[in-house]
Amino acid sequence: MDETDNVTPAPADDRRAAAERAGDGFDVDAIVSAASTARGRDERRRARAALGVSASVTVVWLIYVTAWSQWDRVIDNWVSSITMVAGSFVAGATPQGGGAVAFPVFTKGLEIPSEVARTFSLCIQTIGMGAASCAILIRRRRVEVGALVAALPAALGGFLVGYLLLSDRDLLFAPSVLPGAYVKVGFTLLTAGMAAVIYLAYRVHVLEVRNRVVATGQRATLMLVVCGAIGGLVSSQVGSGADVLLYLGLVVLAGVSPRVGVPTSVLLMASVSILGFVLIGIVDGQLDITLVADGVTAVGGTAIDGPPLEASRFDLFGLWIAAAPIVAWGAPLGSWATSRLSDRRLVVAVVALAMLEVVTTVIFLDELRSEVGLVVFAVGGAIAIVGGLLLLQRHRVRLLGLAPLDPEASLRRSMVDLGPDHEAQVGERSQKEEPR
Repeated sequence: MDETDNVTPAPADDRRAAAERAGDGFDVDAIVSAASTARGRDERRRARAALGVSASVTVVWLIYVTAWSQWDRVIDNWVSSITMVAGSFVAGATPQGGGAVAFPVFTKGLEIPSEVARTFSLCIQTIGMGAASCAILIRRRRVEVGALVAALPAALGGFLVGYLLLSDRDLLFAPSVLPGAYVKVGFTLLTAGMAAVIYLAYRVHVLEVRNRVVATGQRATLMLVVCGAIGGLVSSQVGSGADVLLYLGLVVLAGVSPRVGVPTSVLLMASVSILGFVLIGIVDGQLDITLVADGVTAVGGTAIDGPPLEASRFDLFGLWIAAAPIVAWGAPLGSWATSRLSDRRLVVAVVALAMLEVVTTVIFLDELRSEVGLVVFAVGGAIAIVGGLLLLQRHRVRLLGLAPLDPEASLRRSMVDLGPDHEAQVGERSQKEEPR
């Protein structure tokens, strides 16, 4: 007997042999159909594995809440759960983490101090964006690994510098040494500026998109490092921002597809949030809340100097534990939803969320109607950020050493983004360029 008789044929060989026996020659349709069926089966298997992460978090949560009699605390903080229904979906679906919803809602709507909202954002994103990151990796969504490698150490370093140098750790919940209103407005300006530039870029109906940063030198890497460092610094003050900065660098400046930029930014923000959770929540003890009746009497084992604090505004652990199972499902769901969207629809979602951030800031931030300096900062900052980003985007190929588009190279469909009016736009430009 020949040794090859004992070798099991590969699946592809089985399909090819079956196709050849079924008809004359090579049955392409049968092979394509078999491959499509196998791919769909693999995707469903990976989807179930991703849901297993969320289910595991939920089971652990149920065991803890029941065994340690925390149900009353969860019910008392129902507002946190409702807020993070939207916040967790946003965290997985866009480059703006759950803090982009939690921070403005908590600080502007519920009057929770910004330092409490910051720590809550980091802690809850550890669960939500952590679960979304697992789903991204399990389902093998495309990620710009090189950009993540460049930006992650800088983001973690920026976070440490921001928290250790720009936060007063001698005060309760380590508030920022920067004026709270300016921090809130600064975050809003950054988010709105990014959205404005992306919107203007996608008014062009024929765009080259790339799945990775294609550069001829080290300047693009330096840009990603700077975006990571600034993003980490911002995250240390408001609980979010590293994802926004990396998305800005990848999509706006480097021309990477938003469908790649979003999962990459989610992985970065999840990593920064884990650092914040460990450093602020556990090491500094901000999640160690002592409750007596309806008031907070101690934080991190240190007694409150004065009357108990209102639990609905200062029970950080209660706010976090109430929202944990929500974000464990919401963020992966958001990640799955965006994997089904085109680049342009994803951009619409990002822009809409940014505009919501601007509207809520204008409505709920009372200082904007009473402090002239803050108004000047907001208007001047908006002009500077949008103008600077537009200038960078226009000259990005030269400034960042990006590889220019080769008009003679063959382009795959995945490398060209076509808007609804691309035919009219191409025809209009051809007429303008036609010699007279």
